[in-house]
Amino acid sequence: MLSVAAATGQGAVAPSGAGFDRLADQLERGALVINTHDDALRLLDRLKRELPPRDARRELRYRYMFCILGMDGDPAKGVAYAEQGIADARRIGYTDAEINFHFCRGSMLESLTTPRDALPDYNAGIEIARHAENTRLVADGLTWRGSVQSLLGEHALALVDFLEAQKFYDRAGEPIESEQNLLNIAVAYRRLGELEEARGHLDNLMKLGMARKDLPQQMAAHMELGFLDAESSPRQLQSARKHFTAALQMARTTGSHVAQGSAHMALAQVLNQMGDYHGALRELDAAHAEDAISGDQSDGDMFALQEGVAHAGLGDHARAIADFNRSEALLRKSGNLRYLAQLLDHRSRSYEALGKTAQALADLRRMVKVHEALDRKAQSYNTTLMSYQFDTARKEQENRRLEADRKLRDEQLASLKRVRHWQRTALALGGVLIVLLLWQAQRQLRRSRRLHRMAMTDPLTGVANRRGLEYVGERALRHACTMDEPMALLAMDLDHFKQVNDDHGHPVGDEVLKRFCSLCTESLRQIDRIGRMGGEEFLVVLPGTALDAARPIAERLRESVSALVLDDLVPGLRITVSIGVTERRESDKEFNQLLTRADQALYAAKRQGRNRTESL
Repeated sequence: MLSVAAATGQGAVAPSGAGFDRLADQLERGALVINTHDDALRLLDRLKRELPPRDARRELRYRYMFCILGMDGDPAKGVAYAEQGIADARRIGYTDAEINFHFCRGSMLESLTTPRDALPDYNAGIEIARHAENTRLVADGLTWRGSVQSLLGEHALALVDFLEAQKFYDRAGEPIESEQNLLNIAVAYRRLGELEEARGHLDNLMKLGMARKDLPQQMAAHMELGFLDAESSPRQLQSARKHFTAALQMARTTGSHVAQGSAHMALAQVLNQMGDYHGALRELDAAHAEDAISGDQSDGDMFALQEGVAHAGLGDHARAIADFNRSEALLRKSGNLRYLAQLLDHRSRSYEALGKTAQALADLRRMVKVHEALDRKAQSYNTTLMSYQFDTARKEQENRRLEADRKLRDEQLASLKRVRHWQRTALALGGVLIVLLLWQAQRQLRRSRRLHRMAMTDPLTGVANRRGLEYVGERALRHACTMDEPMALLAMDLDHFKQVNDDHGHPVGDEVLKRFCSLCTESLRQIDRIGRMGGEEFLVVLPGTALDAARPIAERLRESVSALVLDDLVPGLRITVSIGVTERRESDKEFNQLLTRADQALYAAKRQGRNRTESL
């Protein structure tokens, strides 16, 4: 254990404690910027020199601050240090110290075992703080606990914790804690899929960090913006890589091995997404080296998962499966369903590549069940958030009502004029509440519309799925029949596409499908609609278009597809498409009648050699 007995020289004046309290308050509020671990140790050394001799409470305060700010590189030693601190705090009845030592032990357990193992300490600290009516430490505990819940996939519960903590920080006038908690809120919004909400918080956090020259804050913002870009779109992967590279440079400047390991891990993940599997393995080796120095074992599940993705990408599927199995064993402890779904998807592909179809099918079935569990969790998240919002509004309304009643009773003793004034105030507050409820209803409506759009969209290509296209086609047919206008339909099938998947793998096949859809979308009019019917089969609805006009459109698409350059995916890779064309007839009452004729024309094009257009 660290000895903190004050060493004063012969005849020196012992510290009074006032200087210790000022510096300790600044450190606890985050008023002093700490960019490196050495910065933290220097400030802790200053604090130690201000410690009065034989002052047990201030000594414990120093020790829990050293536990949170100064421990580095040996989580097991940190756990033992915190446990001794808890015992010493209980012995002298110093509740604040006991709470903070619980928070410290939880943070050490996050690195030593899994984040889930930290929850008992965070919950214990929060309960002790609530019993002691120390709202500041309750808020601090909520941020510790919320971070773990977010890592474990309990994003709604995490967001509730962060928002509750934010209320205290804002009410107490604690701008620095409020600013730091913005990161927690942004992470929770990102993991809930509210990407624009998350980006707004992160951009604000980056500006504040740059203004304060706070490298850890800027580094955290870069990491989260990188994850946000990586999850947004394949086009944002380069931007994500830049953010993670910037975070790595800052981590090296601060000297944090934990942060460097996290940045290397993030770079490995984005390089895997970009198909640079050798680069991903180099980043994973660097992450492993940094974790060995820091003793951080919390990312073992993701480390093994990303190794498996890289080895699978390089064609070493047997080794990849071993990596995935190792990751699965660790994920059982953490319970992260989102990572488990990714693992099952990748492992099923490796089993399929090795010809082990039974194992591949078993993993796919498990993946479906995991996604169903994630969907149930998402519904639970919405329920939790709506319940929180309702309870918050109800409590605030009740508080306002009680306050208004109290003031009303006081004012009744003073004058009738005061009573009328508060009545008008109550009406105004009621109007504000109505506005808030309308705003919430509008937000829920937007969310419902977004879910509807998702149900009508193919998740791989971003175009309409079969359900969405049938909906568009039925509407277009009804309009054409009512207005007696022409309407055409193109049925398209990529020639020999199974060979692309078999020869080059599903990731290449998926990218080919996305580029094909992008090319078609750019070549069509705004009123035209393309959709994926399944596999490599696509359909285009051409409103207001007769057969004579539809054939040149189909030929233009066919020629553009033949000219599509895919050398960046596989040198020399080319694709062709067969197209069947039909138009609306007077006898057509159902969309399926057009679809059947378009399919017949497509089959004719296939029979006559593929890479051609036929009409019917």
